[in-house]
Amino acid sequence: MFESLRLGGVALVLLACSSASSGEGTPNGGADAGGASAGTGGAPSGGSQSGGSGNSGGRGNGGASGDGGLASGGAASGGMAGAAGSGSGGAATGGAGGAGNAGGQWVLGYYAGYQIDDYPIDVIDWSALTHVAFAPLLVNADRSLDFTFDDSHGTGPADARALATAAHQHGVKALMMLGGANAGARIAAAADDAHRAAFVSALITALSDYGYDGIDLDWEDSVNLDDLVSLAKDLRAAKPDIVLSYPGGPINPNIESAVDPRYVDLATALDRYDVQTYYPTMAVAGYGWSSWFLSPLGGSSPVTPIAIDDTLSRLSQAGIPKAKLGMGTAFYAICYTGGITGPRQPTDGTGAQIVGGDNAYPLRAFFASGSTFDLSTAAERKRDTEAAAPYLSLAAPVNDPGCGASTQYVSYEDETSLIAKGTFSKQNGYGGIIVWTIQEGYLNAGASGGRSRNALMEALKRGFLD
Repeated sequence: MFESLRLGGVALVLLACSSASSGEGTPNGGADAGGASAGTGGAPSGGSQSGGSGNSGGRGNGGASGDGGLASGGAASGGMAGAAGSGSGGAATGGAGGAGNAGGQWVLGYYAGYQIDDYPIDVIDWSALTHVAFAPLLVNADRSLDFTFDDSHGTGPADARALATAAHQHGVKALMMLGGANAGARIAAAADDAHRAAFVSALITALSDYGYDGIDLDWEDSVNLDDLVSLAKDLRAAKPDIVLSYPGGPINPNIESAVDPRYVDLATALDRYDVQTYYPTMAVAGYGWSSWFLSPLGGSSPVTPIAIDDTLSRLSQAGIPKAKLGMGTAFYAICYTGGITGPRQPTDGTGAQIVGGDNAYPLRAFFASGSTFDLSTAAERKRDTEAAAPYLSLAAPVNDPGCGASTQYVSYEDETSLIAKGTFSKQNGYGGIIVWTIQEGYLNAGASGGRSRNALMEALKRGFLD
């Protein structure tokens, strides 16, 4: 999920190319350790330069983001108003890609093979989606493709075909998610100059054999950016109508002064350049950071340096067309330990960790009857206007099983925050959202507040597609 280097004694974490979510076949969990670079809010965010921190995953529990040290550094600019500015240039090539709804919005939901029983194909709310990505399509040591999809039924090929068939019956495009956490080295071996032509041919054949429309290029680690750009362009050349998306990482302006122009070049071959704007790329404990949110829409600062509006604005200004840019979110909750009771509280020296996250604390469990949320008071349920995000600030510590620890601060998505994201995307001319994973957001019967099982999907539809 991420790769750690030491430069001058400072731990510099380079997060890989995906979101905090498509974990893909690896049992190491979704909440990454907070690595760092020096500087205030020197988050281990891959940013547009190194991709996302990925689609974490497999069947493991979310890890913890740790405490750390160094503080000083640049300021984050942006804020909600900044994102509304028009982006510059950028070639708007790419395929038809499934245009999304009439307003051009995409809602791409990741559907993990290892969570297939959590949201069976025959009950998916297809009205909330324009695209679905089956995860993960991995690469074998001999550079061939692995079609098991980490499927918990052991019937990956059959389930892959069933998902594509159901999607098409409902007018939804079907993609294969290539890669995920810890899958990058084998992609790198298959996508180099000597082997890329055979790799492209194998991928195009897989789309035909399984009835899929395209590929989500979730190359998260061991990334050769030149080879990634060439892979996308060669796929486009081989199949001009292919649907291609890429889930990159958000931008931490304390670390990254500019967007690598190769990402702008990559976007010319894509239908969507999505960004994994959700934990673990968006929040870190220690390293000069204050407590922050799972997927904040706005409100970035030097000590909370990453937000959706700021990242999308920077990518747009670098030359990626706004209509191609999509945000991301995750259907799980995160928790702070160490006495943190809400957002914007210093975490250095507190021993605070970020726990919960992918697999460990799905919103299915968070909103369940009898959960910490369900038992919380109205005064403990709060909403931040700048981040457009809900959170729990508990009067006393709670040993929450989803957190795996005692907590007083929990950040999550709800219907209101999802609708706010859709409104922002449409009003500012952006292209939609990716969600890791839709299975984690399929609620239990009898969920808190009388929520329907598809309440979160219904909010996505209302926010982005209606």
